Amino acid sequence: MADMSKKTDAELEEILNKDSGEDAKTARAAYKELTKRRGDLGFTVTMILGGRREENPDAPPRKPRKKIREMQEKKDKKTKMMVGGMANGKKHMYAAGGMVKDNAGLRALKASGPKGMEAYNKITGK
Repeated sequence: MADMSKKTDAELEEILNKDSGEDAKTARAAYKELTKRRGDLGFTVTMILGGRREENPDAPPRKPRKKIREMQEKKDKKTKMMVGGMANGKKHMYAAGGMVKDNAGLRALKASGPKGMEAYNKITGK
């Protein structure tokens, strides 16, 4: 990195432009030098850094933090939900496929006749 104190204000302003092709480290140094000379520039250094290339473009990509990796692993281990059916126009989800209890209403459906028996078997899976 070149010594920023030897550059003119116009050269430093050019480095601050995102189109200049300079990396983030050089842009930070230029911002620091300009604030020394002029004081408050009216914007922060983070405003000029977005979209710039990394200091070393050949470096391997950064690994995610340990906590993020652990959260991703937990998410992957989460129980898969199954579609249980439709009710009131909405899908219902069951963790283990769901289970229907044989209550009084189902027993009455079963006793109502052949169509009721067919519906009962379809609901309970028997």
